[in-house]
Amino acid sequence: MRRQIVAETGAGTERLSADVVRRDDARSAGRRSQRVRLINVVLLVGGYGLGQGAIFVVQTWLVARGAFELLSSFGTLFSFAMLSIFLIDAGSTTTLARRIAGLADDDASDEEIWPVFWATVVVRGGIALALATGAIVYALGFAADLFSRYYLMSIIPGLAVWTCNAVGMLDGRRLSGVSGITGSLAFATSALALVLAVNMPPPVAGGILGSAFSLGYVLTVAAQWVALKRVGQRIRFRRPGLSGVRQAFLDGAALVSQFVPGQLILRAQLVMSTVYLGAESTALFVYAKQAVVATTMLVGFIMRVDFPGLVQKLKQEESPGLRTLCEAQKLAIATAIFFAAAMFVVGMAAPLIPQDNLARAAELLMAYAPTIVIISMVTIMMQGTAAMGDYVAGAKAIAISTLVGTIASYAAIGWFGIYALLAGEVTGHGLSLALLYVHLRQRKAR
Repeated sequence: MRRQIVAETGAGTERLSADVVRRDDARSAGRRSQRVRLINVVLLVGGYGLGQGAIFVVQTWLVARGAFELLSSFGTLFSFAMLSIFLIDAGSTTTLARRIAGLADDDASDEEIWPVFWATVVVRGGIALALATGAIVYALGFAADLFSRYYLMSIIPGLAVWTCNAVGMLDGRRLSGVSGITGSLAFATSALALVLAVNMPPPVAGGILGSAFSLGYVLTVAAQWVALKRVGQRIRFRRPGLSGVRQAFLDGAALVSQFVPGQLILRAQLVMSTVYLGAESTALFVYAKQAVVATTMLVGFIMRVDFPGLVQKLKQEESPGLRTLCEAQKLAIATAIFFAAAMFVVGMAAPLIPQDNLARAAELLMAYAPTIVIISMVTIMMQGTAAMGDYVAGAKAIAISTLVGTIASYAAIGWFGIYALLAGEVTGHGLSLALLYVHLRQRKAR
């Protein structure tokens, strides 16, 4: 009897000790996760300041100098170059990150991801080839000015190198901060080149800015693979199968189609502004949109940090809805509201600014401030559908709303000028919110 009591007491003590160890391990894992998250956010913010911040500072300087022609030309072409980078990525920032986040951290999982990566590279290569061909044809046959011709020819090496980027690999391993800080290099090199190009002839300025773009992406991709090597992830070639390439294309096309319409509305607005409003208004529009894009990108960085955790959280819930997405992205929502309020306050100071060009830019910033929150909420909903693997629904909603927003901008530009572009954007994003909300409600009810 005594031995039995002693044995039971010993077993109970062992179970209690095991429970304590498990709780300690869970707390330690939680603290490590918070540290990793904080480091990623800090690196992303640092990359934001180094890259987009540098571009914004230089553009502010150009507005103050009245260099509207250079700012308009560079802003339009840089916007299309960034669209090309986005298209070449083929949605792999999300698809690869989602795939890696769902795998165990072992050799078998490591072997599983490489055929997926190389299948994605094949898809990227096809897109890059098509875009490079289009750039060459337009530059040599249709470009109306030498700045555009030399810029477009000079960005082609950067587009080619980007086919091997490792952003999705880094994000899936909770190293989004590294991809953020390395991604800032292309913005930083373009900002430096923009300063150098101020007094240059158009063909020289175009060549310098295009070459800086390419150099930035060469450095970015090299830094990404060095970072992966430092954490023990060496690049390995595994020949992708035809089915893998097909799946990479379908996943990428479905995901990219969620975001391409939103990217296209900005480019359509740039063309409308150039044709109907002239270089000065286009330069001010580029400046205001650069500020909005920079802030929403920072919010997007925070979303990227939380994306692997969001994938795992959604797997645990039977019918996740909008509340689940908002709870997972509370920091991103708060950040968007903060930046919108800060931009609005800056805009209110417009009457106090003695420099007329900067005062007009500040007024436009104030008008665009609310779009930071609207765009961020649309992105949160789209990220949620992507984390669930539901790429097509988001793509349909964004395509419809983009078409409506573009038509609204075109219809109103004769009456409201540059503010017609804002009205069209608010209309389009507002419709996106409504359509995505209805879809999430319907999905939750199933």
